[in-house]
Amino acid sequence: MAFISELHFRGSGVANSGEFVEITLAPGEDPNDYVVSVYDDDGTLHTNAGIAGGEVNLGTLTGVPHPDDPTYTIYVISVGIKNANSDSNEGSGIALTNVDSGTVLSFYSADNIPAFTVSEGAAYTASLPGTALSDNFLEHTDVAVGESYQWDIFGNLTYATIDDGDSVLCIEGGTRVSTDKGDVRAQDLVVGDQVWTADHGFQPIRWIGQTRLTPDFIDAHRNQQPIRFKAGCLGGGHPATDLIVSRQHRMLIASPVAQRMVDAGEVLVPAAKLAGCDGIDVVTPTEDITYVHILCDQHELISANGALVETLLLTSYVKGVAGGGGAMKSVGTPATTARPVVDGKKAKQLLARIAKNDRPLYEPEKTTRYA
Repeated sequence: MAFISELHFRGSGVANSGEFVEITLAPGEDPNDYVVSVYDDDGTLHTNAGIAGGEVNLGTLTGVPHPDDPTYTIYVISVGIKNANSDSNEGSGIALTNVDSGTVLSFYSADNIPAFTVSEGAAYTASLPGTALSDNFLEHTDVAVGESYQWDIFGNLTYATIDDGDSVLCIEGGTRVSTDKGDVRAQDLVVGDQVWTADHGFQPIRWIGQTRLTPDFIDAHRNQQPIRFKAGCLGGGHPATDLIVSRQHRMLIASPVAQRMVDAGEVLVPAAKLAGCDGIDVVTPTEDITYVHILCDQHELISANGALVETLLLTSYVKGVAGGGGAMKSVGTPATTARPVVDGKKAKQLLARIAKNDRPLYEPEKTTRYA
């Protein structure tokens, strides 16, 4: 389950801004099995972006224990990545490859240029020629100065203050989730329970996990501060009672404004992007907070305290996540979202227009079948 956990690429090159990529390895993983490669936009290795020769085996580096769980190891590698065509000291793509299994785990590139395949290096050797295609979504304006792209253990992306890359995606344990047996606290759900979904009726939970964070931890990692949605803040009485979620948990917004802007009346927006709207605030817990991760056969919308929120989105390496076990690995869900995701600048524009038009965030009667 080795993964790229942080990528700091907003700046003007390695020498000037300290750009880096961070890799996290799980307990027992051999660093010699993993290679980080930086690529030019033509698919060749970039040899002057901070990594000598264009790629490095983690076994040649010294990792440090993860500050929150020393059984995990973190490797930080200085490298310049540009959200456009490569230049003399910045590449356009970064890849993490398991050279033992012959698997390209992650391959990210700039969004301002077309996705590209590689012609050399570990990512090329590990795949059939022409098949290691980059995921071209890196956009430096998504992050402010002092922020970076960060991924959690489940593969969920957030934009947050540069740090160790810790993040979670889940709902608070006391949240009431609608099931075939009525509303049940999220922390009391188990694998096999039937949760109500907006698109497919009652669906079984295939995997469930929990993460407990202490007030001290959250105080030291402000990018972990949860978001509180006060009762009725979305509109139409939703949520029915106050709802707390993690920052990157995506909420359903139903609005004719979204229909006009992105050609979709219903969209998913990360909770952190909604903070600051009426009744939606960042909170600092005074007690431990438990987050719950719910996975179904596919990405779903479920009812949490009466608001529609997403289930866990399965990504390329969630299937092998530590602690997932066989049940997690057997789920074959594609990484396809139940609704279009609106994030970054587009999310800010959408929310600004909704506010300008004095419209609620959730008015399904104007957009969809939901009442």
